[in-house]
Amino acid sequence: MQAPDFTQLCFRPFREDDALLTSLGTVCVASNRTGLVLRLDCGPTAVNPGGFIHGGATAALFDVALYEAAKAAFASEAVTSALDVKFLAAGNAKSSVYVVAQSVKAGRIMATCTGSAFQDGRMIACATGQFVREAAPPSPTSP
Repeated sequence: MQAPDFTQLCFRPFREDDALLTSLGTVCVASNRTGLVLRLDCGPTAVNPGGFIHGGATAALFDVALYEAAKAAFASEAVTSALDVKFLAAGNAKSSVYVVAQSVKAGRIMATCTGSAFQDGRMIACATGQFVREAAPPSPTSP
């Protein structure tokens, strides 16, 4: 699969309340026609000893991107119940990684989301995740 054209997107800084994600490098977000796109410019902690992007860094980026898609589909908080990542090629730590995420189906309780990671014009990984709508906290008068 060929990479979408990311040059036309307007990226802005992503939230900084996720310590794991921000430790991986600079993360920005943009919207596209089908969902959202996260861009990671790797920092030193995202690189494995071989000089490639660590698989755990890619998985963390997918988890957050797909969570954001599920959260938008539910219009409420969600938690990851399953995440399946397939690595197709080694990621270059010197180039930006773009993860395109979208919600495929969202029911009352569960949402299924997919994502594709692109770098240098090619897909380097893909993922599918299931997310569960977070239950509202019990009311103070509940037993």
